[in-house]
Amino acid sequence: MRQQLRDADQVVGCDREGEDGVRSAAKLMTQNKARRAARATESKVSNMTINDDDYGDAFKKAKDEHDERRQGDTEAKRLQAEADADIAVLSDVLLSQLQTAAQKLGPLGGSIDIRQYGRTGKLLRPASVGFRITDQQDHQDQPDYKKGHQSRAYLIVSQGGMVTVTSGDGFDPKTGQPRQPNDVSKEVGIQRRNDVTIENVKKLILRAIEEYRNDRDGAS
Repeated sequence: MRQQLRDADQVVGCDREGEDGVRSAAKLMTQNKARRAARATESKVSNMTINDDDYGDAFKKAKDEHDERRQGDTEAKRLQAEADADIAVLSDVLLSQLQTAAQKLGPLGGSIDIRQYGRTGKLLRPASVGFRITDQQDHQDQPDYKKGHQSRAYLIVSQGGMVTVTSGDGFDPKTGQPRQPNDVSKEVGIQRRNDVTIENVKKLILRAIEEYRNDRDGAS
């Protein structure tokens, strides 16, 4: 009987040892797997550090995008400043002188037909200005009215710092532009924005008055 109990204890002990062995083996496998994963991660990090500067590349790409965007904004601001300067010189110098001349001619029976094109901005400044000298009998755009004497029609356009002055035989009723225009910018001495001075604009208006004086086609 005692012998049987000893044999039973040995069997139980063997079973326990077997379970413990299985647990130990499973634990060992888990540990080995974790070690392999850690080594793989370390290897990837090591390779990134040695072979590729991802941080530097990512930052450089982002900075380049910012620089390109900043340059685009700068260029847009420059172009807008150019456009503002073009419009300002037409309004502050040319249009102002035309309005002053119109006030002087009015009491004498004269008139300045002033036309503004492409009015922009909060102040509705014109992008180009046209004008001609007439007397108060003239109603060119309305055929039923008696035609008076007139100068040639002028159109002044300022763009990108350059100015174009064209002259034509009156304004076209459909387009509002001078008919069969000729470029007289060089002739009148106004080719650049800096040329649009009070002195040069006065000369242009006096030229138009002289053309009105020499007009022989109107009604007497």
